Parts: sequence; structure tokens; C-alpha cells
Amino acid sequence: MWRTLPAALNIRAAYDFSGGINTGKNPFDLKDNEETDGYGWDFDQYPSLSTRKGRTAYGTSGGGVTYLLMNFGNTHLVRAVGTKLQYNSTGTTWVDISGTWAATDWCAANFDVNGPALILTNGTDAVQYWNGTTLSVLSSSAPKGKYVAADNRRVYIASGDTVSYCAFQNATDWTTVDNAGVVQYYTANGGDITALYSFEGQIWAFKKDAFALIFHTGDSRVTHRLVEQSNNIGCVNFKTVVEVGSYLFWLGQQDVYIGAGGAAREIGEPIRKYLNNINTAQIGKCFAWTDGLKYYLCLVTGSNTEPDTELVYDPRPDRRKWRVRSISLGGLRYGAYLNNVPYAGDYTGQTYRLNNGTTDNGTPISWSTTSRPFDDGAMEAEKELYELHIQGLFPAGSTLSVAVSPSDRGDDFYPINYNPTANNSVAQGKNLIVPLDTVPLCNWYRNRISGTGPVELYQVQRYSRIQPVQN
Repeated sequence: MWRTLPAALNIRAAYDFSGGINTGKNPFDLKDNEETDGYGWDFDQYPSLSTRKGRTAYGTSGGGVTYLLMNFGNTHLVRAVGTKLQYNSTGTTWVDISGTWAATDWCAANFDVNGPALILTNGTDAVQYWNGTTLSVLSSSAPKGKYVAADNRRVYIASGDTVSYCAFQNATDWTTVDNAGVVQYYTANGGDITALYSFEGQIWAFKKDAFALIFHTGDSRVTHRLVEQSNNIGCVNFKTVVEVGSYLFWLGQQDVYIGAGGAAREIGEPIRKYLNNINTAQIGKCFAWTDGLKYYLCLVTGSNTEPDTELVYDPRPDRRKWRVRSISLGGLRYGAYLNNVPYAGDYTGQTYRLNNGTTDNGTPISWSTTSRPFDDGAMEAEKELYELHIQGLFPAGSTLSVAVSPSDRGDDFYPINYNPTANNSVAQGKNLIVPLDTVPLCNWYRNRISGTGPVELYQVQRYSRIQPVQN
């Protein structure tokens, strides 16, 4: 029989959700406000957890895998679907661009070719440019490289370990001596260039295990100079290189990197579980996109063959955290950003407007969050759990369920027989009181809250009682 215990052993504690997800540490080393698992969230109502926004179909499918989605200036989108190129002429109407092309990833950059132009290359077909009306070969001497970038002076195309650049402000001239030219990027480990990007007035050239900056020198004798920045930080997929505000983000072999000022640092440790689970055979299908504020990284994980896991990082100074946005991405392949609106295309050729609406094109959005294990200050003593108080906003039509695990890890969660929608007053802001009298005595415990539809979670209060240690 339990002896009478002092009131001080009745524990009331609370945690919020401001710490983001952290899978890179032992769960006991996490802060109370960090998640060990979860999905379905973004940073719109930070520090609260708020269900991510959805996506809506943007026009009809192109009928093939999306190999490119890119803005033509601030005018419209251009996409490659299967062996076709298309553009959206008015609103969501997609129109074929004349020609048939290799079914492979394209890279594109905006430049001026007697007016605004989008330069497109895929490493197989002749380099093309689109002026909003007509698609033409850029130049017979332009290298058939896999990657292209442009600044306000020149266009740069990477092929193998070589970066070629056109003459000054003339994308059709790749041969004039002392104007056009070539920079070779040699590293001790060898290998081809894997990505090319214009950022901060330099061209960032990546290999899978290194990166360098190409500078314009201002000297007509040697117009460009390549300066190595790192021989252990590289990029494994050009589609993950995205500029977000004053930073450049990309996926490396072991981590996710944020770059600025010619330097880079790792930021991927909190999402280590997902990075370690990347399907490396399908890493060429990973990609990223931005809404202008945040970096969204989409990975192919486990045995999946299309991107399935979407992570979001918010670089704003009061945040700098990760959250898991989705674990059922639906085969998205390529992202784009036009006039402050993000878009993505999938493996069927369908284009979507992102961060739009409260469903994924009519499918309710699922979400879940799992807390760290709590010991309430007495790991060796058993606890009797009383109840949880969940503060949040729960609109009508959303669902919510609660489960508790009496262990520090694993999936041994006890579902709580609790239906918050049975009380109509739960349909808005509310303190939901969840009884935990069915959970067995435990040394530590974790909470999992899950459901569907739009919600905001502000804070969770937990009530327990520490029992005496039995000898």
C-alpha cells in the first residue's frame, strides 16, 4: 500500500513547441520544448505549432515527369514535362513550346538576349533560350553543360569539371579570345561539378565534396579567378541549392549547409534521422524550394523512389529551427518561385501552387507531435499520471487524438479514449483536459498528439505524482 506522500510530489509542469524538431541527440538531452518526432507543421504562428498550408493544382498535368519548373523573369513559369517544354500563358493555362527534348533534368537562368530571356540546358540537347514567345538555340558554340548560372555580366555553363563563360553581356558569344573563356575546377579527389549558382556577386561552383567561388577580377588579361573555399563541403544535388534572403542553402553528403560571405556551416544535426535515411540511389530526385522566408528541403527516404519527406528551416534570427512539414509529399520533383508565390511540379507533370489552402488539393492534412521523455525530476521513481491540459485553437472539422508512452523510446503508445469533438465548445480556442488514468505507472513518459485539419497548439501542461521507490 502506498504511504502518504507530501504534496510536493504532486508535479505540475508545462512545455511549448518553440524548440522545433531535434533527432540528433539522445531524447533525454533535449529541451522540454523540442519534439522527438512529428510532421505536418510550419512556422506561420511560431512559437506555436500550426498546421502547414496545403497545395492546389495549378492548371492541367503535362503528362510526364517534371524535369524543370522555373520563372521567366517575373512574367510566367516554364516547365519541362517528359520530352516537352511548356509555359503558362494566361493564368493556369499551359501551352506547348515547339520541340522534343531529352527526358532529363534541366537547369535554367534568366539573362538578357536582345531582351529578357530564359537560358535552358540539360547536358544533352543544344542550349536553348526562351524569350517569352520563341525558343531558339543560344549558340552552336555554347557548351552542352548540365548546369547554368548568370550574373549581370555573363552566363556560365558547367560541363564536367569546367565552367565556361560567355563574352561580356553577350550570351551568344562563347569563343572570342580575351572576352569569353573557361575556368577549370580541379580538386584532389576529382569529379564533375554538381551545381552552379550566382550569389553575392560570385559564381558558387560545387562538387559533391567541395565548393569554390569564381570571381570577376576586372582585369581583361585574366577576367575570372577561381578560389577554393572548402574541400570537404560539397553539394549532391543542384535542385537543393536555393537562395533565401541573404543566405544560400544546399544539401551536402552528410549535412545541410547555409552559406554567405563565401563561407558555409552545417545546420542539419536536428534532422539527422532523416538525413541518415536518405535513399542515396534516388538522391538525384531530392529538391528544395522557398516561399521567400524559409527553406523547404524535400528528400527521398527509406525504400521510397520519389520525394516523400519535406523539412522546413526558418533562418530568421528568433527561430533558426527545423520542423517536418510532410511525410507524404506525393511525388513532388521540382520547385519554383514567381512573384512571391511558390510552386512545385510532380512526377506526373502536375504543377501545384504551394502554401495555399488548408488541404492538399482536397485531401485533409495530417499532423502529429511527440514530446521528449519526461521524468519529472525523479527518473528512478514511478509516476502516476493524472491528466494533460492542451491549450490551442481547434476549428470545427479538425480531429485530435492523444496517446502516451510509458517508456523513453519506441512505439509503445497507449491511445487515450478521449473525444474532444464530443463537446461543441472545443471547436475554437480551448484548454482540452485529457485524463490519463488508463496509463500504467511509469518511470518516464512521452506524449503524442495527432490529428487532421487546421489546428494551433500553444502549450501542454502535464500533471503527475511521484511514487516512492520500491526496494
